[in-house]
Amino acid sequence: MPSNEPRVPPTLRAAEFPITAEYTYLNTATQGPIPDRTRRAIEHAAQQAQFPGITGAQVDPAEALARARLAQLLHVGADDLVFTANTTYGLNICAHGIDWRAGDNVVIPDHEFPSLMHTWLHLRTFGVEVRLVAYQGAGPSAAELMAATDARTRVVSCSAVAWDTGYRIDLAELGRCCAAAGILLVVDGIQAVGAVDLDPQALRISALATHGYKWLMGGFGVGALYVAPAAVDRIQPRFVGEQSYAGSGDPADPAAPWKPGARRYSLGSGNGPGYSALASSLELIAEVGIAAIAAHNHELSSLLIAGLRRLAPAVQLITPGDPAQHAAIVVFTLGDPLRDEAVAVQLAAQGIVVALRRRGIRVSPHLYNTPAEIEALLRALPAAVSAITR
Repeated sequence: MPSNEPRVPPTLRAAEFPITAEYTYLNTATQGPIPDRTRRAIEHAAQQAQFPGITGAQVDPAEALARARLAQLLHVGADDLVFTANTTYGLNICAHGIDWRAGDNVVIPDHEFPSLMHTWLHLRTFGVEVRLVAYQGAGPSAAELMAATDARTRVVSCSAVAWDTGYRIDLAELGRCCAAAGILLVVDGIQAVGAVDLDPQALRISALATHGYKWLMGGFGVGALYVAPAAVDRIQPRFVGEQSYAGSGDPADPAAPWKPGARRYSLGSGNGPGYSALASSLELIAEVGIAAIAAHNHELSSLLIAGLRRLAPAVQLITPGDPAQHAAIVVFTLGDPLRDEAVAVQLAAQGIVVALRRRGIRVSPHLYNTPAEIEALLRALPAAVSAITR
């Protein structure tokens, strides 16, 4: 049932997302299309780069703007953020910044996103025990993860929203438990930031890594890492550069302090055009409002889940139906990978863009999608299923 929450302006699609005129694009979890304003921002940045040092100040204003807007979106301080190359780089800052001791362990869900698993499993090289938590269904509960911890657990790490099932873990409960046990909670937020309203401070998240190319619609090349003020002294910089330090700037100064907060993890110059792109896309998100975007996405995903349930048993829903356990990703299967692939091909032939993942077909609508597009997908599915089961 439609809610009374504010919604995405109906003129936004035509004004900002030309892809919607040609395709039913339901694949934001793979890559979000950049808005038209972001395309213009990139073009402007490229034009400025043709005249380096002439067209503006030496400090890139786009970086500061992107930082401020991302900080506002996440309800954190600007100094709590550092820009990174991607989500995985941010996770590695955390994994290698901890002073690991013999007997320490880290707890992660089994079958997590490969980059998250690689990051933590690599620590086995240094003698760290990595505990993989098996689970039934779409994802582990906070209780299941915490049951694998003990007095030597230094980190619990997981995705805010699972890439292959759409499962949204209870970060509030997990954060409370980790904080009570003195355990760092390190979260991969790439499938949540920009899709839902996420408050790392309120959730007691120690660190959260993300990237701009999915739900933030800012393209590749600029990721970000949030590190809570209480966690920066427990996650030491392992790679350093000029931008890591405050003070006189003398590299030989033994007393040079770190820059405040997460900015101590900065190394050197960043991606200027990428900052321009991210700042522009974050401007659009701020104009619409993350509350409106989250409500819109929840309405679309709930509409899809209800429609998929009507197609059972031919279609099996992987994503939890509980509204508290899903965000903007919905995954379903026909029970066989080859059938799932065939259906995805059938949908693509009709201009409906989804993704094929290990658990099934993944649908990920965002602010530029409409209920009519979800209904179009649901109308197309029975024929697609029938065509491959004759």
